[in-house]
Amino acid sequence: MASFCTGAMQKRIILLVMLSMLIILVSLGIISQLSVNNSIQRSLDKRLTLASIISRYFDYILETNLTRLYDISISGRVDFADQNWVPETKALKTAYEYSIFTDRIFLLDQHGNVVLNYPLQESGKVNLLSIPAVSRVMAEGKPVVSDVFTMEPTKKKVILALVPLKDRNGENIGVAGGEINPTNYLFNQMIKSIPTETATCIELVDSQGIIIASNIPKRILTCSDHNQFLGKLIAARKSSVGTCHRCHLEEGSQKRKTKDMLAFSPLSVAPWGISLREPQDSVFSPAITLRRNFVILGVIALGAALVLAMGMSRSIVRPIQLLIQASQRLGRGNLHEPVAITSRDETGVLADSFEVMRQKLAASLERIQKQNLELEQRVLDRTEELEMSRKKLARLYRKNISVQEEERKRIARELHDETSQSLNAVLISLDTLNIVLHQSNANRTHLEKLRKNVAATLQGIHQLIQDLRPPVLDDLGLDSAIRWVLEGHLGARGIGYFFETEGACPNTSSNGGTGAVDCATLELTLFRVIQEAVINIEKHADAKHVFVSLVFQEAHVEVEIEDDGRGFDVDRVYTTVETARDTGSFGLLGMRERVALLDGRLTICSRPHEGTHISMTIPF
Repeated sequence: MASFCTGAMQKRIILLVMLSMLIILVSLGIISQLSVNNSIQRSLDKRLTLASIISRYFDYILETNLTRLYDISISGRVDFADQNWVPETKALKTAYEYSIFTDRIFLLDQHGNVVLNYPLQESGKVNLLSIPAVSRVMAEGKPVVSDVFTMEPTKKKVILALVPLKDRNGENIGVAGGEINPTNYLFNQMIKSIPTETATCIELVDSQGIIIASNIPKRILTCSDHNQFLGKLIAARKSSVGTCHRCHLEEGSQKRKTKDMLAFSPLSVAPWGISLREPQDSVFSPAITLRRNFVILGVIALGAALVLAMGMSRSIVRPIQLLIQASQRLGRGNLHEPVAITSRDETGVLADSFEVMRQKLAASLERIQKQNLELEQRVLDRTEELEMSRKKLARLYRKNISVQEEERKRIARELHDETSQSLNAVLISLDTLNIVLHQSNANRTHLEKLRKNVAATLQGIHQLIQDLRPPVLDDLGLDSAIRWVLEGHLGARGIGYFFETEGACPNTSSNGGTGAVDCATLELTLFRVIQEAVINIEKHADAKHVFVSLVFQEAHVEVEIEDDGRGFDVDRVYTTVETARDTGSFGLLGMRERVALLDGRLTICSRPHEGTHISMTIPF
């Protein structure tokens, strides 16, 4: 058995060492991969940033030259009606000399006819309204820079920059425009001046994919490989960076495609964009080298880990066999046989510690057994004392409630037999005196008012007598007593109520017998809790409707009381009661204590302006 365990341990040692090394290598690989990916992303972000910078520079050039066209309007020299073209020619000349419109600058009237050119050109009347860019600036009244298109009938490829033309009064009278040569020296020189790798391609393209400027001269005025994709990005004014394919020229007799990284940034002034492409191999070259080196390092590390694991397993497993046998003896409860290992290495130190542990364990086990016996006896004694205290407390509380109810009865009888009778005698005397003094209206009015006060006092005493110990609870039962409370406190004040009941106390029978449950105590508790809740609703809730439900189940009784009044903060009320700052809320505490006396549960749910719901469950 020990030999089998030793062989298993050798395998586990080898496996754990190999697994640990593998985890380290995987962790390093993940970290390296994340670093490489982060480096690649930064490289892509840099390329996208470069494309954005170039596009902003071209936006600046175009905005500056559109301003030259706007200067023609604000010069105040444009007037088509005077047939004097000298001022307009000077304005065109000024704009021409300080702009990129190397071919010409022209003026169009509101019908799209060319009114004036600079440099002056001998030509017939030409209408440019059929050009989409011209019709667009006419309709929208906003500056427009066109794509590369072919001018008829000369078949010359041009780019038009157009702005609305206004007279001295600020009224639109036509269009001022300039022709830009797609092979403009400024555009191409700007792109060529950017330091890049040999295989990097930077191009300025329009929305149709036509290359306006490029650091590869032979690609100028050709169609881009991804004209549709770039056209969508220009239309959406959206920057992008990702992978694409570049179709190269033929090498020998076959074409070759390479995978590129493409960064694109659109211009804001013209429907153009800057694309920056670079072969993916040059971007990902550091990552490929790192992965290759990591694989080689991983193979070497795994081989070294295997050799290390074999040596460790042989030097550790043999001494451990003796420890296994000793641990098996301890596992069988044999704490008296010592651990005999004489090795001087770490395993020997472990064996010595194991022996000390065995001795202490034997002594501790004996001591713990004695303490457990003492502790069990103490627990039994304390449990018995707590149970006796709980029963004594319950008996005292029941006695307290019983005394309260007897005192209520005594006070009710005294109020009925003495105070009520005395007030009745006062009423009779007042009625007699009222008859004798009928001739004096002032005295009669005073006696009548006094009689009403005494009658109201007598009625309040009768209500107090009934609240202290309503005879309806003893005479007609719990259901009638609850209905009496609801009618007296809610119905008399115009508060709508609904009361439903189901079942009866389980020890109530037709012959008046009693069972295991004291129904008198249970019904009295239910009545007092419901009475207290109803009185609180009457005094504080300002409710319009009240619902009361009393249901006797097989093993318990359930009470639900709900109103649509203004509610209250339950936690604040309980805290106020416990700190003795609001004696008027002790009714809630009394309700909870009465229910707890019968091992029941009382739950009060309420929020300000959301009504109150009281639920009570008392087991039989």
